[in-house]
Amino acid sequence: MEWDGTQDLYSSAVFDKLFPLAASFKVRLVTANRPDYPGATPLSDTERKQLDDITHTAKEDPESAAKALLEHIKQDSKKAYDFLVEFVSKESIPIEGGVIVAGWSFGAATILGLLANAKTFASKEVDLRSYIKHFVLYDAPSHLFGYQPPPNVYNPFFDPHLSAGEILKIFPRWVSGYHVHAEDLTTLGCGDTPAHPLPTILSMDPADLQRCVEGGPVLPGGADERVINLGVQLGVFARLKEAAIYLDTSKEEDLHPGNRWDSVKMTHVWCDRSPWEIPWGVVCLQAELDESKQAGSRKAREVDMCHWDQPKQALMGLLSGLYSRVPKVMVPQQIHTVSEHVTVRKKRVSHVHLSAKL
Repeated sequence: MEWDGTQDLYSSAVFDKLFPLAASFKVRLVTANRPDYPGATPLSDTERKQLDDITHTAKEDPESAAKALLEHIKQDSKKAYDFLVEFVSKESIPIEGGVIVAGWSFGAATILGLLANAKTFASKEVDLRSYIKHFVLYDAPSHLFGYQPPPNVYNPFFDPHLSAGEILKIFPRWVSGYHVHAEDLTTLGCGDTPAHPLPTILSMDPADLQRCVEGGPVLPGGADERVINLGVQLGVFARLKEAAIYLDTSKEEDLHPGNRWDSVKMTHVWCDRSPWEIPWGVVCLQAELDESKQAGSRKAREVDMCHWDQPKQALMGLLSGLYSRVPKVMVPQQIHTVSEHVTVRKKRVSHVHLSAKL
């Protein structure tokens, strides 16, 4: 089973093409939306007021605002945790099959939130840790890791000169375009969206667009818009990444073995024709992990460092780590898995690379 939180204007309906493929991989797919997307419970008035308060205090007391936003993200992740507990319990999911939990784009914030806070969550019904095989960050943007952008790049979502309506018009084309980057990622495609191949959103049937695209959460005041902009402004995403990837073993020693989350692997799946934010995040994360390895100062969890146009290839990337359950002939050459086992205060890192923007 795979849970996926999504963002960037797209609802979970954008994953519909994966469902017909699930049986051939002997997996069950479940998709869920983040708050304010179709079918999801919207933010409560209390939660919206919390975001209002954070916005108002961000300039005067950024540290208090940052802590409050981290708490908001924690509570959002708790909703995902509770959903997984309820699903595993009601659907009688076997432990030996287990669950892979994935977050696409800004949905990866939920994954980081789960990894950062899961050991503080508890359920009397289910030992959720026993069911989790691994987590997946799928095409996570670099700002979600707290990395500063390189010089001379552009992301229409953060363009202060664009109105909300203009962002809704320009951003979907930009984010679904097929961008060209150097093979070694030393040069990133940061200009206009290439005309060919056609951006996915321009090739979708109008009925599919109606089902898959939802702008409300990223409009001013929307659930995701508030968290994204505040997270970047307050440096919260860098803290979230630190808490999710680097382990504080001194606080885990007293936990019951069944509740230990430090051994959960995180797989980083990325596509090399996504916008520059994606490969830039890969470059920065790998450099950070390499630096930590050389310094030998911190212990990190195991990190293993796309669905509408090429759904089969995307599904195999998301199932990476379970290839023993997938016939070898079905693993395409375009998916590259590079694993290295690194000891840092322990660290094991690999990336799964899909050679297309999926």
